[in-house]
Amino acid sequence: MHFGGEVADAPAPAPAAPPRISLEKKIADAAPQLISLAKKAQVSLEKARLTDTKARVGLVLDASGSMNPQYTRGHVQEVVDRLIPLAVHFDDDGALDCWAFGAKPQQLNAVTLSNFQNFIRTDHGGWKDWELGARINDEPKAMRMVIDYYKKSGDKTPVYILFISDGGVHQDREITRLMTEAAKLPIFWQFVGLGGRGYGILEKLDDLGGRVVDNCNFFALDRLDEIPEEKLYDLLMEEFPDWLKAAKGAGIL
Repeated sequence: MHFGGEVADAPAPAPAAPPRISLEKKIADAAPQLISLAKKAQVSLEKARLTDTKARVGLVLDASGSMNPQYTRGHVQEVVDRLIPLAVHFDDDGALDCWAFGAKPQQLNAVTLSNFQNFIRTDHGGWKDWELGARINDEPKAMRMVIDYYKKSGDKTPVYILFISDGGVHQDREITRLMTEAAKLPIFWQFVGLGGRGYGILEKLDDLGGRVVDNCNFFALDRLDEIPEEKLYDLLMEEFPDWLKAAKGAGIL
């Protein structure tokens, strides 16, 4: 019942959100050879409650001389293959931002479902021709380039970085400073040691004090092909949910 005057129309119900296209479906249409990986990644994402999370994804590759066997044997390409399903899931554009570093870093093209095959052998002329200076490992320069790239975007979309190293890490003080400062930014760093040793401060970053939030994690693998893909995805997603929660609580996201 109403008493005089016109009755305002009830607001139209908000349109239902379009159904989320499954990761498997996205992969099947463009890269059916990755369906098996997509299924395994989806299980890990569901366990970590990340199925509705949006993020940008980046990959940073150690290309120092000691990494040559990892490139030659195709292990670095395997890293790309395993990470692209996560990028397709998290990123609206399905793109994986990519960098490599030696004495200096270089930003490569973004990896997508249309160019991921043989990416390591073909992008910018292939890994042997990347413009990295001497093939030594200067992690801080690469970290600064990545930080600057995402700071320029100016938004608070979370960023997941997978940083590959085969060890020989020695610039502990500078890396500590950079990671402490970067804790204020919407960037989570997942460091993975691949077939090396001497990871230095990377092994201790998870317990580093003086940060707004814990923005780093590390684990090491002797060989990528020796770990089941299901376990790899579980490890990659292990601490990302905790960081998302902490970063939101701290107003970073």
